[in-house]
Amino acid sequence: MPPQNDAALGSGLFRNRFGRKSSASSLLVNDGSMGSTEPVLATAAVPLTEPAGKSFTWQEVAEHNTEKSLWVTVRGKVYDISSWVDNHPGGKEILLLAAGRDITYAFDSYHPFTEKPTQVLNKFEIGRVTSYEFPQYKADTRGFYKALCTRVNDYFLAHKLNPKDPIPGIWRMCLVALVALASFVVCNGYVGVEGTWAGTWSARLVAAVVFGICQALPLLHVMHDSSHLAFGNTERWWQVGGRLAMDFFAGANMTSWHNQHVIGHHIYTNVFLADPDLPDKAAGDPRRLVQKQAWQAMYKWQHLYLPPLYGILGIKFRVQDIMETFGSGTNGPVRVNPLSFLQWAEMAFTKFFWAGWRIAFPLLSPSFHTGWAAFSALFLVSEFMTGYFLAFNFQVSHVSSECDYPLGEAPREGEDGNIVDEWAVSQIKSSVDYAHNNPVTTFLCGALNYQVTHHLFPTVSQYHYPAIAPIIQDVCREFNVDYKVLPDFVTAFHAHIAHLKTLGERGEAAEVHMG
Repeated sequence: MPPQNDAALGSGLFRNRFGRKSSASSLLVNDGSMGSTEPVLATAAVPLTEPAGKSFTWQEVAEHNTEKSLWVTVRGKVYDISSWVDNHPGGKEILLLAAGRDITYAFDSYHPFTEKPTQVLNKFEIGRVTSYEFPQYKADTRGFYKALCTRVNDYFLAHKLNPKDPIPGIWRMCLVALVALASFVVCNGYVGVEGTWAGTWSARLVAAVVFGICQALPLLHVMHDSSHLAFGNTERWWQVGGRLAMDFFAGANMTSWHNQHVIGHHIYTNVFLADPDLPDKAAGDPRRLVQKQAWQAMYKWQHLYLPPLYGILGIKFRVQDIMETFGSGTNGPVRVNPLSFLQWAEMAFTKFFWAGWRIAFPLLSPSFHTGWAAFSALFLVSEFMTGYFLAFNFQVSHVSSECDYPLGEAPREGEDGNIVDEWAVSQIKSSVDYAHNNPVTTFLCGALNYQVTHHLFPTVSQYHYPAIAPIIQDVCREFNVDYKVLPDFVTAFHAHIAHLKTLGERGEAAEVHMG
C-alpha cells in the first residue's frame, strides 16, 4: 500500500500546479432532502478545535482529510465538521471525499433546493482560508444559480415529484440486464445454441457488439446517477447501485470515478490543469485540447488517430484505478484522500470477481465451448464497443468547438489567473447539449445530451432532464446566458472532430460554430 498524500502535504511536498493562489476543487455533502419533506438535522454539541477567526492556508486545510479530523472550506470560511460525519443525512462516503478541500461549488450544487445545510454548517466555522488549491470562479452577484434552483424546485413541488426517484432507472436496467445475459450466452458459445444460427460466428460477433453496449448502459444510467447521489435518497442506494454497475459488472472502481468525475470534472469543467478529463500538462500529451498546450507536429493528425483510440477507454479505467487512484494517490490534478483498508479490499475483490465471471467462467465452464483465440477476439470486440460507446458520449459534450476552456485559451481581458465567469455560467459555456426531445438518443447516452442540466443539477435523476431543461433555458434567456443545443448527435460529433482538427493546426484554434 503506497504512502498517502496527507504525509506529503504535511512535509510540504505537495505541488501546487498553478504556482500561485488558486481555488480548491472538491466535493460533496448531501442532506438527503431532495424528494423528502424535511431533512433530519443533528443538534449535537459542536466543539471548536481552533479559535474562530484564525487563518489557514489551503495546505493546512488539506492535512485534515480523514474521518477523525475533517475540515472543508466554503466561500472562504473553514469548517471543522469532524463531529458531523456520522450525522450527515447524505452519508459518510461523500464527506470523506470532500475532506480537506474547498467544496464551495459542490456544496451549492449538491444542496440546490434547501438552505438548511448552510445553517447547520455555520455552527462548525473555525476560521478563514487565505489561499486556494485551484482557480476561483467569479462570484454570482446576480443570483443566476439561485434563480435556476428556485424555478426547478418549484417544478418538483408543483408536480409532487422526487428528484432522485430510482424506479425509472431500475426498470430500464432490468431490460438491459436481460439483453446483456442473452448476448453474453451467445457471444461465449453456449452449448445450448450449437447447431443453430445463434451458434454461428456472425451471431457471436453481433452478440459481442451488443454486450459491449449493454456493459456501457448501466454505467451511463445507474452508476452515473449513483455517483452524484441521484439514484434514490439514501447512501445505501448510491453504494449498491453504483458498485453493482461499476465494480461488479464492469470491473472498474467507483472510488476512482468519484475522484476523477465528481471531485474534479464536475467542479472544474474544462478548466485547464484542474479538470482530470483534460491533459494535465502543457506539453507531451497525445491530445491537444486547449490553446495553451504546446503544439507538436503529430497534432495535425489527432482528429484521425484519437477517435480509434477511444475504444480502449474501458480498459484504461480498470488500469487507472490501480496505477493512479490507488497506486500514486492522484487522479490527474486531483489528490486522492487516504484510502481505507476496506476500500483497498473492495477494489481487489471486485476486480477478481469481475475477472472470474467475465473471463474464467466462459473459458472453464463446460456450458461454453470457446477457445482462447475466439474468446480473446470477441472479448476485445465487446471491450472496444464499450469504450467507443462511452468515449463518444463523453467527448461530444465537452471537447467541442461549441465549448469554452477556462484558463486553457489565450488570456482574456481582465483575467488574472482565476476564472472570469461565475460557476453556473461556466458550466453552461463549457458544455453542449444536443438532440433534445429525442427519447432514443436520451436513453442511449444516459441523458448526456442534456449535459448543461446535468452539470447544473447533478443530484437530480437524469430521467427528469427533458422536463427541467426548458425551465433552465427560460432562466438563461432572462439572464442573457447562451445555452447551446445542437440538433442531433451527428452534429455534436462533427463539432468534436472540428475541435480536434482546429486545435491540431499550428497556432490558435479557429472559432467553429455549428448551431
